[in-house]
Amino acid sequence: MSARAEVRGRRETRKTQETQEDQEGFTLVEVLVAFALVALGLMMALQIGGGTSAGLGRLAAAEIVADEAEGIVALRTATGLRAGLEQGTFSNGEPWTLSVTDVGPGLGWPRLPPLWRVRLTRGGPEGRPVYVTLVAGGYGG
Repeated sequence: MSARAEVRGRRETRKTQETQEDQEGFTLVEVLVAFALVALGLMMALQIGGGTSAGLGRLAAAEIVADEAEGIVALRTATGLRAGLEQGTFSNGEPWTLSVTDVGPGLGWPRLPPLWRVRLTRGGPEGRPVYVTLVAGGYGG
């Protein structure tokens, strides 16, 4: 093999190696697409996290309202129930209405002690119920 052929062979080998080295790695488009996918994934994760924390906040607020409603009914029951409506506000400022009715006569029990239907709702008497129960009254009311 002549010296020229040997030099030419080395050049071709170098070119092949350089071409292979140039082809290793990622193109600019591939890198941009990867960044875009990562950004979309992060945005979705942040939205999910934000939605979860907001949902947990609403759940905690609902638990507080339910606890307050139970306390309101327990206090009114301890002091003696009377038929009628009472209104007030929860600690978060939301209005509530307590409705107390004797359901005994409607069930055909006119001479028995009252059976109070106690219903605490958000807003007015037809609002969304927060706490509903039946309480048996004594002969004294």
